Amino acid sequence: MYKNRVKISLERLDQEHHGAKYMITNRIIGGSFIFGDKEKQYFLNLLFEGQSRHAYRVIDYVLLDNHYHLILEVPAPEEMSRDIVFEKWCEFKKNPEAVDPGDKVLEAYKTKIHDLSFVVGNFEQRFVQWYNHRNGRLGSLFNRFDSVIIGDGHALIALMAYITLNPVRAGIVVDPAEYHWCGYALRLGKGQLIEHDIELVKYVHRSLQLPPQIMKLPQKRQLELLWKYFRIRLLRAKPKDFHAKDGKVNGKYCCDRTMADKLEENGKSLELNQADHFMLKLRFATKGVAIGTESFIEDVLTTCGKVLGYKRTHHSQGHNVWDHIHTLKKHRKAYI
Repeated sequence: MYKNRVKISLERLDQEHHGAKYMITNRIIGGSFIFGDKEKQYFLNLLFEGQSRHAYRVIDYVLLDNHYHLILEVPAPEEMSRDIVFEKWCEFKKNPEAVDPGDKVLEAYKTKIHDLSFVVGNFEQRFVQWYNHRNGRLGSLFNRFDSVIIGDGHALIALMAYITLNPVRAGIVVDPAEYHWCGYALRLGKGQLIEHDIELVKYVHRSLQLPPQIMKLPQKRQLELLWKYFRIRLLRAKPKDFHAKDGKVNGKYCCDRTMADKLEENGKSLELNQADHFMLKLRFATKGVAIGTESFIEDVLTTCGKVLGYKRTHHSQGHNVWDHIHTLKKHRKAYI
């Protein structure tokens, strides 16, 4: 009887919040560190491509070497018109001129693509098939994923900050803006994550204490202010495991230190200026690869060497295949 009541309660909760935002977390079986750069990029490709076939939107994400966190929005089924369902059906069939299968088939497909288990299982399964084929292995790769329903406002901002700071807590970077595989860095590097990013403003403008007139500003300016105020929220955060060798740094105990303290201790900028944004765009969009004249590459090295993580002196690389053209990294066939 008790189990039945729990099941009914969960079903009602899912129905009441079906048009909702979820945080999804999953780990590789055994905690294996299999997510290299190629694996992360392929996983992201599947995640974003799935939006055209299924009923979800990517709000935020972070990928680490052995696990991931996602924040997805699944709209209520009634928000999706029959025409949109048919478009997604055509994407699923990989045929833009597919014949309309009728109301019964489309309604069943609509129900399926709004199911969180189906959505997450789909891009995970696609990734596992690709990974297993590439590495000559068989079997499962992920554990069963965990999900929680997220409210708007403070809860959404708190969880976005939590997943953004994952690479900082793991000791990978000091500033999350420097971690390539998270939504925050993508937003700084490209200006926005997806076309629906502007909708975040209405969800979180009160929690971030954005200017009252923000909704009247151009979208580009709205996004600039959104991420500026989100960074302020990050600077106030207190990750309690900052990898300090003792319990006290610069007179502050680990539990009292904020992101701002950590950045200052490492000589990092608290507020990102135009030069910082340029360096982050270089690091994110090109992963340190630049092509141009020798003087251009030397200027890039002078300006961005520290951001690119270079501890030793680097110089531009000349190549036989390109006359008078230099690169920031050694020539590889993949760059041609």
